Amino acid sequence: MKKLKNTMIIIILIMSISNISLAHGGNITGWKDKNSKYITEYNGKYYGYHKEDGIVHYHQVKWNEENQKWVIIAPAVYYDENFNKIENNTGNSTNKVKVKLVSTVDGDTAKFEMNGEQVTVRFLGINTKETVDPQVGEEAWGKEASDFTKDKLQNANKIELEFDSSSDEKDKYDRYLAWIWVDDKLLQNLLVENGLAENYMLQNNYKYAGILQESQEIAKNNKLGIWSDKTNNLQNNESKNQIAEDNKVNNESNNSFYLILGIILVVIISIFNLVYIKRKNNSTK
Repeated sequence: MKKLKNTMIIIILIMSISNISLAHGGNITGWKDKNSKYITEYNGKYYGYHKEDGIVHYHQVKWNEENQKWVIIAPAVYYDENFNKIENNTGNSTNKVKVKLVSTVDGDTAKFEMNGEQVTVRFLGINTKETVDPQVGEEAWGKEASDFTKDKLQNANKIELEFDSSSDEKDKYDRYLAWIWVDDKLLQNLLVENGLAENYMLQNNYKYAGILQESQEIAKNNKLGIWSDKTNNLQNNESKNQIAEDNKVNNESNNSFYLILGIILVVIISIFNLVYIKRKNNSTK
C-alpha cells in the first residue's frame, strides 16, 4: 500500500512538471527594468528573451506601467535572434473530420452531424459574448458574433472539425472541443481577428495558439468589436446601471427592514401598555 502511494505521488509530480513545461513558463530576462539592456527595440517593437528547455528564444513584449514590468504579448509566438518569427508547422492535419451543420447555438457553439451522430461542439480556444444565457442576457457583440458564425457555417461548402492532441476531447458539459474549419479557414481565427471573440482557456501548447494570440493583439490595437471604445462605454454604462440597481435594491431592503423593525416596536410597546393597564386595573380592585 505504501509503495502504491509513493508511486502515485511520483506520477502526480511528473504530470505537474510536464504541465509546467507545456505552459509557457518564466519571465523574460530583465523583466523588472524598464530600461533593461536585455530588451531590444526593433522596427518599433520591443523584444525580450529567456531560456526554455535550455534554448534561448525571443518574444514580443510591452511595458506594463501599472505593474512596472515587461510582459509577453503572445506567449505562443516565438522569434529567433534576428526577430524573425519562428513558424509553427501547423500544416495539413490528418485529424480533421468532415461534418454537416445541424444548427448554430451562438457565436462559439454549434451542433453538427459527425459520423452519423448529432454532436454539440464548443469552439476550442475562444469565447464570444452571450446571447442565450438566461442569467446573463444578451451582451454587446453577442448577436454579431452569433450571426457571423451562423453565416459562415450555413454558407460553407466544407466544414471540418479538428481535434487538438493537447486538449481534452470534451468539456464538463459533454460538448466536444474542436477547431472549426470552414472552407479551409479557421473559424475561431476569423471571429478573433474581427473582434467578435476573445481568447479563452487557450493553452500555449494548443496547435493554433500563436495565430489566435496575434489576431487578438491586432484586433485590440485596431479597437475592433469587443475591443472598441463603444464597447467600453456600453460596459461602463452597464456597470453604472448595475450599481444604481444594486443601490435601489439595498435601499428597498433597508426600507423594508426599518418598516418591520417599526412594526415590531409598535407591537412590543402595545404589549407593554396592555400589561401595564391590566396590572393597574388589578391594583385598583
